[in-house]
Amino acid sequence: MIIKAKCKNIVPIQVRFSDVDVMGHVSNTVYQNYFDSGKTSYFEEVIPEMDFESIGIVGASIKIDYLKPIFRKTSILVETRITHLGNKSLTMEHYIIEENTNEVLSTCTAIMVCYKIKEQTSMPIPEEWRKKIIDFEEELITK
Repeated sequence: MIIKAKCKNIVPIQVRFSDVDVMGHVSNTVYQNYFDSGKTSYFEEVIPEMDFESIGIVGASIKIDYLKPIFRKTSILVETRITHLGNKSLTMEHYIIEENTNEVLSTCTAIMVCYKIKEQTSMPIPEEWRKKIIDFEEELITK
């Protein structure tokens, strides 16, 4: 059993009929969509001014662990937090949680890079974003 850290950003996910494969559980190809919902929710809550037209965040690395199957009628939540801030990158952790039991069904660690969209180059994380993330995460984040 995985003990997850406390996350402030929590988004409910509806398991759709099309998410389920012939074996009756959510296909592994769908999990990233769930984690992306968590990422989107996190940034909308913490950095709502991120426009993805001039400056945004792009994925550099993603690792998913599938711990237990998710079935069509399973009520799930995606919990998201940022655990590390570098100069240009940050590390996000996501947990898919069974809502009724609080059991961790899957985990994801994603390294994201701050990115100038028009120039197509990485850039330092803006100080105002850094401050908002640190304030939101409080003592959970490592600098």
